[in-house]
Amino acid sequence: MLVAGPWTDSPSLAHSGTPSGPDPSFWPTGLRTPADEARCAGYDAALAFYTGDQWRERPRRGESRLVLNYARALIRKTASYVFPAPASFSVLPDADTPAQTDLANATERLLMTTIAALDLPQLDVALAIDAAVLGDAAIKVTWDVARGRPCVAAVDPASLVAQSAPDNPRTVDAIVHTYGLTGDQVRHLFPELAGIERELTALAAAQVYPVVEHWTAARWRLTIAGQLVHDGDNPYGWIPYLVAASNPRPFSFWGQSDLIDLIDLCREINRRMTVLSRILELSGAPIAVLENVDGSDGIAVGPGAKWELPEGAKAYLLDLLQGGGTEVHLAYVEQLFRALHDLSETPRTAFGDSGRDLSGAALEVEIQPLIQKVGRTRRMWDGVFTRRNAMLLDLLERFGGHDLQGLRRTATIWPAVLPSDTAAAVRNAVALVGSGIQSRRSAIVALGGDDPDAELARLLEEARAGMTPRKDPVR
Repeated sequence: MLVAGPWTDSPSLAHSGTPSGPDPSFWPTGLRTPADEARCAGYDAALAFYTGDQWRERPRRGESRLVLNYARALIRKTASYVFPAPASFSVLPDADTPAQTDLANATERLLMTTIAALDLPQLDVALAIDAAVLGDAAIKVTWDVARGRPCVAAVDPASLVAQSAPDNPRTVDAIVHTYGLTGDQVRHLFPELAGIERELTALAAAQVYPVVEHWTAARWRLTIAGQLVHDGDNPYGWIPYLVAASNPRPFSFWGQSDLIDLIDLCREINRRMTVLSRILELSGAPIAVLENVDGSDGIAVGPGAKWELPEGAKAYLLDLLQGGGTEVHLAYVEQLFRALHDLSETPRTAFGDSGRDLSGAALEVEIQPLIQKVGRTRRMWDGVFTRRNAMLLDLLERFGGHDLQGLRRTATIWPAVLPSDTAAAVRNAVALVGSGIQSRRSAIVALGGDDPDAELARLLEEARAGMTPRKDPVR
């Protein structure tokens, strides 16, 4: 049986700076709709802007231009607030019994170990940036037979076409993934093909060939270099792709780039700052103006130079800074920056510059727009993580040999958006536990404990050894 490989043709578009999507000639005729073409063109435009291509017109010969890439800074800043630390997950038991609770705790430890082994926290940050820049980020979740563990790989959303349910655009019936592989890569990723299609064994080692995977929940079809090499049952029983769509419209499957509202502002900031730069450059090397002079012969410009001017002539320096012209430019630039922070929902305080000392409550109020934006983004990632974790647990049980008894439900535990007072958080946790409102396990998780069950076990051992004065340490 063929097992789908985790190949991706562009792991992280927002960092590579390369055009998104496979070679257009790789797509089967009629597969992509005009909407897909427009979506992929939007990916390329957003990616180019993010990497610094922010001027509409070409520069004139000798013209210098400034690019203050606030778009990239704001995208990265938001991703840092969404993921200030790795998210953790709690596996929910199917029943409130001691056996199910113990099984859920063991499953949770297995899930977190798998996530750490796959380095998914780092991938999550990269995907968050891609989703903000392009509007979409995608991953493929498969089973790696060689390593005996799940594989989670980033996928270029421009290489995907989604076929949605007719009555619900956000429910995917099929995913088509198109990308390119060299002959050597085909033989490495699909060694089973050597005995299936003789023509494929003769593929040129360095030449790139189109690969098309068509997935539904029931079937998986694979075409390489225009040849159908596999058409059979889906080995997973679910489509192994997830799309993180940023701010999708209610009737659309795909998302929208966070740069849409910032492009014109960023371009105007670049233009105004370039004008200011030229003014200051010229004021540093002032222009000498001569009146009533027929020619400039014998007039040398330089330190200590002396000029002999005819009667009635005069010379003076052109001061481009007089009359307060630069103040008008600076005031306009300040308004542009204010609009930029408003539209990006990222106050200047998020960059550590509030201009005044603020208490914790006042700081939270000032940065509230960013907190709300982070909350919207996290709700999108909650759905992605829920489905991804369910896929990982399913793979671990079906192919990894772990007896999880069908546990698939998880809840995301997010780190605090703003820096917190640890001492105050500990006092609050102690009060909640002491009043019976919260369990010790929940308190450990809220305070950032990675393995609450192991911590409770150590508390229990210390209590039995007489090292802990409190009773009932695992309440």
